[in-house]
Amino acid sequence: MHFVKMHPVKMVVTAFLMWPVAEIAAFIFVAALMGVSTALILLILISFAGLLVLRQVGGDAMTRLRDAAGTTRIAGVTLNGAGMATGLGGILLVIPGFISGLLGVIVVFPTSRRWLLAGCRRLFSGDHRPVAPEIIELAPTEWQPLSHPELPPSENRPERQPERLAASQNPRRLRR
Repeated sequence: MHFVKMHPVKMVVTAFLMWPVAEIAAFIFVAALMGVSTALILLILISFAGLLVLRQVGGDAMTRLRDAAGTTRIAGVTLNGAGMATGLGGILLVIPGFISGLLGVIVVFPTSRRWLLAGCRRLFSGDHRPVAPEIIELAPTEWQPLSHPELPPSENRPERQPERLAASQNPRRLRR
């Protein structure tokens, strides 16, 4: 089976359009596995955990802002990198669904968040050339040209005959 390479923006749009379908399928799977009432209770517990995460993140941010401003009246909260990621994880936990809950748990914890970020960077990087298993890609500083243009004989490649070797070194006798 051959898959067509998709542009990253199309991939994200397709993922957002397929998300509700995947959430419904995940709920049906969990409900078939554990029962409908257990699946509903799990969804409620996951959402409640998201509320607790958001309360903790928001409370910490509010405390920092109160200490910095010296007043108890705060109009808004700005979250830095770790706080914003934990807040995003809390929002994903609040959204009802097992897939969003799993993503929320991944985003809440720093170790899994780094793993997810590395995977996203790899997915959305510009270089997506498939590499054959017998090819080793090297950086320009990791190799140097050979002084002689002919490669040494190997197990996979038969040794060249002397007359063919002479013809290959003469550029006028090569045909392409």
